Amino acid sequence: MLFPAMALSGSGARWRLADLIDFETLFARDAHAIDARDRRVFSHDIAPRLDEVAESRRRAMGLRLWLEVKRDNTDTQWPSQAWVSILALARWGIFLVMAMLGAVLVWGLCLGSAQRVHVTIFIGLTLIAPWLGFLIFALGRLAAWQQAHPPMLIRLVLTPMTRRLPDVAASWRAALADSRPARIAVTARAAALSQFGGLGYVCGALVAFGAALLLYDVRFYWEATLDSGVLIHAAVGGLSWPWAALWPAAVPDEALIAASRVTTGSLAGPVSGGAAWWRFLLASLVVWGVAPRLGLIAFYTWRERRALAGLDFQAPRHRSIWRALAGVSRGAVAPADTDRALVLDVGGHGIEGEAVRGYMLRRLRVAPGTTYRVSVLDDAAENAADEALADGPAHVVLLAADWLLSPRQVKRLQARVRSAVGPDVPVIWLVVSEQDGAPGAPGPDYMQHWETLIDDLRDPATEIAAYDPTA
Repeated sequence: MLFPAMALSGSGARWRLADLIDFETLFARDAHAIDARDRRVFSHDIAPRLDEVAESRRRAMGLRLWLEVKRDNTDTQWPSQAWVSILALARWGIFLVMAMLGAVLVWGLCLGSAQRVHVTIFIGLTLIAPWLGFLIFALGRLAAWQQAHPPMLIRLVLTPMTRRLPDVAASWRAALADSRPARIAVTARAAALSQFGGLGYVCGALVAFGAALLLYDVRFYWEATLDSGVLIHAAVGGLSWPWAALWPAAVPDEALIAASRVTTGSLAGPVSGGAAWWRFLLASLVVWGVAPRLGLIAFYTWRERRALAGLDFQAPRHRSIWRALAGVSRGAVAPADTDRALVLDVGGHGIEGEAVRGYMLRRLRVAPGTTYRVSVLDDAAENAADEALADGPAHVVLLAADWLLSPRQVKRLQARVRSAVGPDVPVIWLVVSEQDGAPGAPGPDYMQHWETLIDDLRDPATEIAAYDPTA
C-alpha cells in the first residue's frame, strides 16, 4: 500500500458537513485536482475496500476515503478547520447574547411594579413570543426553498467560509443547487444554530428569575377587563399537564388563581405571593422552553447526519470527478474464471463482447458473456435479450456505437434494463466507434455528449466508459 491502513480508519465513509466543504473547495480551486498519484492511491488503498460495498454507496464511500487520505498527506490548512471554529464561536456567541436578552427581560419583569409579576405577560414574553418567532421563521424557511437563490439560513452558515474564500462561492452555489441532501444538511445546521439562540434566551430567563426569587419577595397577579377566569384556568391546566401528577405543588389551584386577579389598571386588589405561581413559571420555562429546544437541536443534528448519509454524488461534475479518480476500473486484471457480464449490442451495430474482451478483462474486471441485440427492429432478438435480463446477470455491459442515440432512447433502454435486473446490478455503457466492423476508440466530442446523457440518468450503479484498444 502507498499509505498505512491507519489513514483510512476513523470516520471512514461517513460524510460530515466539514468534509463536504473541503471536498467542494478543493475542486473549486482546481478543477483538475486529481492527478496520477491520486489514481494510484485510490487503486491500491481504496478500491479494494469497495469490493463488497453496494453499488449505490461505492461512490460516496470511495470519495470520502480518498478525501481522508488527501487531507492526511497535505500540510496546508483546509477551509473546514476555520469554518468549524468560526461556527462554534457563532453558536456560543448567539447563546450568550440571547441569554443576556432573556435575563434582562425577566429581571425587568420581576423588579417592575414593586416586584409584582404579571403571569400572563411573563408567559407571553418568555414562551409564546419566542415560539411565534420560531413558527414565522420556519414558514419563511419553507418559502425560501421555492426561490432560485439559497435560503437565508444557508447563506448564514456558509458566510464564514465564502467571505474567507470568495473564490469557492460559485462552487458552493452549484453544490447546493444540484444536491438536495447537501441543502438539507446545511439548512439543518443553520436551524440547530438558531435553536441555540432560543435555548440561551430561556436559560437566561431561568437564571434571572431564580435570582429574583432568592433576592426579593416576588408576588404574582393577572388582570383582565372581562371575566376571563375560564381562560386562565384552561391555560394553567394546559401548560401544567406534563408535571401536574408528578409535582402538584407547581399547579396553581382555582382559589389561588382567583386570589391573584386584580382589576384592570389597578394593583389595589389582591396580589398573591403563593409559591405555586413561581413553581409553575419555573416548570413552564423548563418544560416548554428548555426541553423542546434541546429536542429540536437533537432533531436537526440527526437530520443533518441523515442527509449527509444520503449523499450520492450523482451530479454531472461529481460523476466527472469519479471518472477522473476511479474511472470504471474495478481493480487489477480479472482472473480467467471471473463473473461473466451480459453484453447488449445497442442498435445492432454488430460489435460483440468478444471483440472487446481484453478491455473488459483489464479495465472492467468482467468477462464478456453472450451478446444480445437490443433497440433493433427484431422481435425475436428483443425477446431473447429480455429473457437474458430476467435471468439475473451480475453485470450488464451495453455496447453502444458512438453515433448518438437520443436522450429518450437512452432513458428508455436504461429503464428497461433497471426494471429487469434491479437497482444494485452494475451497468456500464461502453462506447465504441466502428472501424470497418472492428471496435475503436470513440472521439472526444462523442464521449462528451455520451457522458452528459449517462450523467443525467443519476443512477449510482451506472457508469460510462470509452473503449480504448491500448488500455
